Amino acid sequence: MRYRWLGNTGLRVSEIGFGAWAIGGAWWGPQDDTDSRLALHQALDMGCNFIDTAWVYGDGHSEKLIGSVLRERGERPVIATKVPPQSWQWENPPGTPLSEAFPPEWVEAKAEESLRHLGVDCVDVLQLHTWLQDWNAQAEPLLSAVDRLKRDGKIRAFGVSLRDKGPEEANDLVRWRQVDTLQIFFNLLYQDPLWKVFPLARQYNVGVIARVPLAFGALSGRFSPKTRFYGDDHRRRLYVGEGLTTTLKKVEKLRFLEGRSLSLAEAALKWTLAYPGVSTSIPGIRNPRQARLNCAAGDGAPLPAALAAKAEKLYKSNFGQPVQTVSSDEGVHAVLMSGVKRVAPSKARVRQPAGRNPAARKKKPVKKVKGEKAKRPRPKGRKKK
Repeated sequence: MRYRWLGNTGLRVSEIGFGAWAIGGAWWGPQDDTDSRLALHQALDMGCNFIDTAWVYGDGHSEKLIGSVLRERGERPVIATKVPPQSWQWENPPGTPLSEAFPPEWVEAKAEESLRHLGVDCVDVLQLHTWLQDWNAQAEPLLSAVDRLKRDGKIRAFGVSLRDKGPEEANDLVRWRQVDTLQIFFNLLYQDPLWKVFPLARQYNVGVIARVPLAFGALSGRFSPKTRFYGDDHRRRLYVGEGLTTTLKKVEKLRFLEGRSLSLAEAALKWTLAYPGVSTSIPGIRNPRQARLNCAAGDGAPLPAALAAKAEKLYKSNFGQPVQTVSSDEGVHAVLMSGVKRVAPSKARVRQPAGRNPAARKKKPVKKVKGEKAKRPRPKGRKKK
């Protein structure tokens, strides 16, 4: 396993981290705690030392499982967790005040709960579980609470987990040096962070955690037209109908990344790591098999730069598929974003009085003389031949 610095936090983390959403037991279909424990042990045995979880993953269940495994092993990897918004709204409408989503007392209380769930005295990275660009200018009370948590030794670093289609929404916090890490939705099917965030994050040495690097399993190469999801699995609303058909066409175009001993899933993980701005990539892991396959991407030869560039070019051309022009991308999932081109709605023209707007003046009627063709006035400055 290779390791990288997590920005300027002083934490050295494995290139492949452990995404612990699924082991919380919600939104991914049935999950067995025994599989979850074995998966954690397998990943840690292979050198994974970064675990990303959240309070809301099973209302603390994911955190408690992690804490119990760490007590069994007697070791301490780097742990990142997330504070849910008090409103329980992850897609907050514009105009929502930050104080409604993340009041300081709420953030401090949830941080204390996560510490108890995990059984640790200090969380390495405390993240907010969503963010709006409008909140950058309202962050002072919240940042004061974060400073208190750092001063009291309860957290080491502070980060923001950004919305799937909002990777640039905390860029002001980066410029103001108020954030240590960014967790960003980034994979072969959604590459916008490459130009919206990465240059700025590298300039200010902010750690980048690549979330959903396998596009919720679509980049595993195991989906087919017959793939179906049931129960509380959130993917049943995404990979269905045209969404599934379009995704399969894109994935097929990416098969060039596979090799004799390299699966598409491993190549997809290595692709996220082809960019130095990424500190760690955190695929979801829910059983020992996934732990072995995913952690293997943090070893062996990196993905050649030429292949990474080819994948970028494919993304920018929507993988050779038609692009739909829309006035709003609301309702379009991030993994389907390359298939649409958003245009600003046309502004209605404001009519001005003819005397003030020369372009609006009526043209003088052309006089016609009986028996002659109508003569139009010649443009000024033009000589008659």
